[in-house]
Amino acid sequence: MTTHSKSILKNTFFLVTGRLISRILQFFLFIYAARRLGVNNFGIFSYGFALVYLFSIFMDLGISTYSVQQVSRDHSKTPQYLGAILLSKLILTILSILLIIATGLIMHRDATTLWVLFILGSCVALDNLGGSFNAVFQAHEKMHYEAIIISFSNLIMSVVGFAILYYSPGILLFCLVYTFGATLRASSACVWCLKKYDRPIFSLDIEFIYELFRKGLPFALVMIFIHIYGYIDTLILAAYCENEIVGYYNAAYRLVEAPLFIIQSLSTAIFPALSRLYVQDKTQLAGIVQQFFQKAVALGLSISLVVAILSEDLIKLIYGKEYEPAAAVLPILIFSIAIIMPNTICGSTIRAIDRQTISAKVTGLGAILNVVLNLILIPSFSLLGAAWATIVTELFVLVVQVVLIWKYVGPVMNWKTLGRIVGLNAIIIGFLFISRSLGIWFQICGITILFLPLTVLTGVITMEELKRYLPVKL
Repeated sequence: MTTHSKSILKNTFFLVTGRLISRILQFFLFIYAARRLGVNNFGIFSYGFALVYLFSIFMDLGISTYSVQQVSRDHSKTPQYLGAILLSKLILTILSILLIIATGLIMHRDATTLWVLFILGSCVALDNLGGSFNAVFQAHEKMHYEAIIISFSNLIMSVVGFAILYYSPGILLFCLVYTFGATLRASSACVWCLKKYDRPIFSLDIEFIYELFRKGLPFALVMIFIHIYGYIDTLILAAYCENEIVGYYNAAYRLVEAPLFIIQSLSTAIFPALSRLYVQDKTQLAGIVQQFFQKAVALGLSISLVVAILSEDLIKLIYGKEYEPAAAVLPILIFSIAIIMPNTICGSTIRAIDRQTISAKVTGLGAILNVVLNLILIPSFSLLGAAWATIVTELFVLVVQVVLIWKYVGPVMNWKTLGRIVGLNAIIIGFLFISRSLGIWFQICGITILFLPLTVLTGVITMEELKRYLPVKL
């Protein structure tokens, strides 16, 4: 295994471990909140969450991602870029919070919803400022710092959250829990970054800051468009439907988001390495992209099939009978995982090879398509229309990005590997249907235990790769 591959796997391991702990805690906190707050309040929270995160990109405008790309190529630029990021983000954050509140007022939302927007907006603002320090960790490929911060901060936040929901299940107090967690994450990242690296240089170099915004803009456009087709469905649902419908849809959507931390962690780890390899070794870059794309397809499709088949039982188990209508939309929505996982690898690669402008155009087309589809489908088909709009949008972007990767980097899939992936998932489907009478817990535990051996049996992962990936020798 190459040094770059080992570095990527090491950083991915740390991020996946840190985010796994975080996601498990937040997942159960979120489910408990859905039960304690009720469908109506959960719908209000989901609306506020979607609106805030839709506008959160304006707090960054791509400057963090561009800085990671540049600092990963020259670490001596760290103080200059960190100082410029912090100065820029401070101004952008204040303007963004005002924009969020103004949007809530224009949409004539009630006082409770406006407070939800302000509190969650403060949460995102703190996380955004903390992200400036995480960008330094990523550029230096020291992701274990970020992983530790995320794990411990979210552990404390989750304990506080469970206690508040148990003793006083109010929507505003629950939102404050998120802001508390963001405060912990931002302050910890700041202290650790300043301890490990040179202090930021704060300079009103207008020319440099302008260049930062200009070069960061394509990255920002990509994130804006991704946020649009990630959250616009909830906002359009809120405009046409009751809070309960929004709650049902987001209950299913949270199950879709749960496993995506794996590919998000890999994307974060792979980006600085690919940015460097683009100027050092394009052949090695092509091999790494192909390798991770194929594994992303296999993992994403397997997760999608398992959840789709068990969707009704999963909704009842996790949320209770109150959320049964969510079981109708989950089998559709879950297949976005099979598309998003390889899509994320493609997107990170295109941006790493200095094609961020092309990436912005592709995701922009996807955002336009998503908005149009949601406006057409939601009035007639409600949450099912929103789910199909998501699937069609993600598939469109994936097809275009695969074509671009094939052009600029090389092929990412072959018929032999595709056949192995199909074989793996045929076995998974067979196991789930045969074991149906044994109950959902047996099926979940069984497929979890069998998944790795099945990937080796079908050749999706070879024994040679497995020996390289695992920290212990076989």
